[in-house]
Amino acid sequence: MCRNGVGAYPKPQSIDGWYSSMRLFIDFVPVLVWALLAIALVAIMLLASWVLRPHILQNSDKTSSYECGEEPVGTAAVAFPYSYFLYTVLFVIVDVMGAFLWLLSVSPLRISEVIVWQTFVFVVLIVLGIAFALHMLPQTLLDGKETLRLYRESKAAREQHDSGVQV
Repeated sequence: MCRNGVGAYPKPQSIDGWYSSMRLFIDFVPVLVWALLAIALVAIMLLASWVLRPHILQNSDKTSSYECGEEPVGTAAVAFPYSYFLYTVLFVIVDVMGAFLWLLSVSPLRISEVIVWQTFVFVVLIVLGIAFALHMLPQTLLDGKETLRLYRESKAAREQHDSGVQV
């Protein structure tokens, strides 16, 4: 509303709500233009990278990893402890929830009862998901002993392969 009590847009002169639906479309045009430009930019970048890259026939020498002129030994898969990955994901979820709640709290719009209930359901679903993830944590992560055992097995396999290669 403006100071004189008149809305930001003039009162509709037509019938059947045509003006209000057209006004909604006109307000949405900048978002539509931005989305189309973003999609076009991604398409142009993908096309340019495909056109400009060297087109070489692939063989095992080209795709193998380079280890100082030596033949690669073993696999690249190493037993790596992922014990903090779930905590990182949970932190990001809680952080995003906090950002949404902060934006809602500083919103200049009047918060209705419907918005309060939707926010309550959102927070309850996030909290239930976090509780489930923390409950499943011991079953999904390797403990230190299991990680150490896998590391020792992969190291022994590499040493056995190295001793077999060296004649």
